[in-house]
Amino acid sequence: MGKDVKVQVRTITLNVNNSLKIYNNLTQSDAKIRTSMERLSSGLKLNRAADDAAGKAISEAMKAQIRGLETSNRNIRDGLSLLDTAEAGMGLIIDPNLARMRELTLQAANGTLTADDRQMIQTELDAIKASIDDIANNTEFNTKKVLSPPTEFTPGESQSTAIDIVFFIDDSGTMAEEISLVNAGITSFAENLSQYGNVNIGTVSVNMSKPGTFSPLNNDSKQVSSYIETHHQSVGGSINVYDQLVDFAPTGEKASDLGYRPNSKKIFVILTDTYDEASSRSTRETVSQTLSSNNIQSYLFGIDFYGGDASAQNQFRSDDAYTFVNQIYKPQTAADVADNISPGLTDAIVKDAELIEKALEPIDLQIGPNAGHLLRIDLFDCRSEAIGLTDVRVEDYSAAMNTLNQIDQARELMSHRRTIYGAYTNRLEHALRFSENYQLNLTTSESRIGDADIPKEAQALAQNQVLLQSAQAMLSQSMKQSEAVLTLLK
Repeated sequence: MGKDVKVQVRTITLNVNNSLKIYNNLTQSDAKIRTSMERLSSGLKLNRAADDAAGKAISEAMKAQIRGLETSNRNIRDGLSLLDTAEAGMGLIIDPNLARMRELTLQAANGTLTADDRQMIQTELDAIKASIDDIANNTEFNTKKVLSPPTEFTPGESQSTAIDIVFFIDDSGTMAEEISLVNAGITSFAENLSQYGNVNIGTVSVNMSKPGTFSPLNNDSKQVSSYIETHHQSVGGSINVYDQLVDFAPTGEKASDLGYRPNSKKIFVILTDTYDEASSRSTRETVSQTLSSNNIQSYLFGIDFYGGDASAQNQFRSDDAYTFVNQIYKPQTAADVADNISPGLTDAIVKDAELIEKALEPIDLQIGPNAGHLLRIDLFDCRSEAIGLTDVRVEDYSAAMNTLNQIDQARELMSHRRTIYGAYTNRLEHALRFSENYQLNLTTSESRIGDADIPKEAQALAQNQVLLQSAQAMLSQSMKQSEAVLTLLK
């Protein structure tokens, strides 16, 4: 009898162990069912960090990028709308307004007209000029004026201080690769500053083999560009910056050749690729004293110093050879040369010359999901005075020809600006396509990490539900077996 009891007790113990194993399987199946149901109901594979800590971190970072791309896409579309608005205003200025002005001016130049006829034409010309100002002043996007400054500034009138800017250009042999980029930058510089009617620009060659190569100060950006194109080409020879800075200063022996205006603010810009200056008589101290005594604001635009040797560049930056220079600009690559002159150097001079409040501030568009993904949109003053229509008169043939020349220059300027806006538009459209494609690919990648595989989870749910039901049945059978053994002990 004792032996039978031991057998029965051992049987009860085994049944208890089996019941615990069955219960453990039951709880595991139940947990898996809850996980599958959570994933199926949310559509997410990662509902908490415990699901996959690394995957969750990657998924959240991707989601932040995706939402940033959604916002940048809206920003790009807003930028395109702004450009469309500005370009439409420019188009109306060109045609019909400038086109009609040109037509009337040609008509007024005809000798068959009387003075009264020309006066009637003058009345219409004045009305068209006012219409151009109306378009420029009233073209807005989200209350931002895009074709005129937010103030009542009229270039050449409200600006009381005259600005004279002289470029000292290194057009020696070592500048062969960069000189075209320098010239393009200066040309754009002159065009951007042409909206300020009181800014004159001149150029001086510092190449000793090209004596007497200089362009007197003037406010005609086309004339500046033409002189640079024909005279400031790279040829062999050493350079002499120090002597030229002293000679062409307002108190120098060649100052009259440049034609400084009385009481104007003077700015010197040095463009070179080295600081090894040849000089027969001037020193760094002489230059510094000359610029200081004449209140000259000076800038050095350094290009490819020492052929790109990093240690030499650092040596240059710490060198005191240009202690008289207020600011030094150095582009990182050759392609950056023109942009660093304009808008880079242009913006600095506009600010330092206290012209910033009279200009249209550029608009920075956030076109990417991260910091630094910016595109700067330059705005242009398109009022009649700002585009060169300063003296529109047709009382005689000579006046009509002068007006015709102003109109042609204004049309060319406005067409150039529309071209710039067309390039901006293409740039934004490319950025939009890239951003949309980037967002699509990133969303797909994030989906693979964070989204639930619905068929797989549905299959797992069904499987675990069967296992749960089986475990419940087996647990019930195990408990019945224990009860059967206990009846023997009664």
